[in-house]
Formats: sequence, C-alpha cells, structure tokens
Amino acid sequence: MERIIRLIQDWFHKLNAGQRHRFIIICTIMFAALLTISVLISMSGSVQEELPGAPERLTIISPIPAEELFLPDEPDYLPGVLLERDRRSGWTYQDAEEYWQDPLMFGEEQWREKIENAIDEFLERVP
Repeated sequence: MERIIRLIQDWFHKLNAGQRHRFIIICTIMFAALLTISVLISMSGSVQEELPGAPERLTIISPIPAEELFLPDEPDYLPGVLLERDRRSGWTYQDAEEYWQDPLMFGEEQWREKIENAIDEFLERVP
C-alpha cells in the first residue's frame, strides 16, 4: 500500500504547475458530482418510503401549551386620545377650561405637603 502511495506522490510531483492545476480542478469536479449523486439517491430513497405501502408517520404534539409560548393580546383599556382639535383664532376662559387645570388652585401649601409626603414615603421604602 505504501508503495502505491509513493508512486502516486512521485507522479504528482513530476507534473508542472498547469497540469497540477487541471488535475486538482478535475478531482474537485468529480468529488462534487459524486456528492450530488449521493444526495439525490438518498432523497429518492426517502420519497420511496412515503409510498402507500409505507407505515404512517407519527404526529408529535408539543408538551408546552400555546398559551405559555406566546404572549396574550394586549387589552384595549387605554382611554381615548384627542388626536387633534379645531384650530381657533382666540381662546376664551370657557374654551380653555376643558383642557387646563390650575396646579395652584388649592394653594401652594397643599402641593408642598403632597410632594413632601411622596418623598417621605419613597425614602422609607428605600433600604
């Protein structure tokens, strides 16, 4: 066996660069052709298995329910949004009243107390 391999190596080394190049291309094409033929044969074998005489295939059911795999649809609980309103040249107090709420309506002290209480609650929860 070693003698045959040695003869092939000697023959390959005697080839010039152009002949080596052609030899490698021919070997590559032959290998690709053999690979393609083997894939086609294996595919035709799988088609023959699906003939009427072949046993039925098993159906595999996922052990995880679809409800756990996919997020549910978001609920439509958001309030309506006023996308646009009629443009007016001037506003009266009654027109603006619908869209405006005075933050100091109850006095500055009440807002100050609410803010301080919120800060105190937040700081008490911080470890």
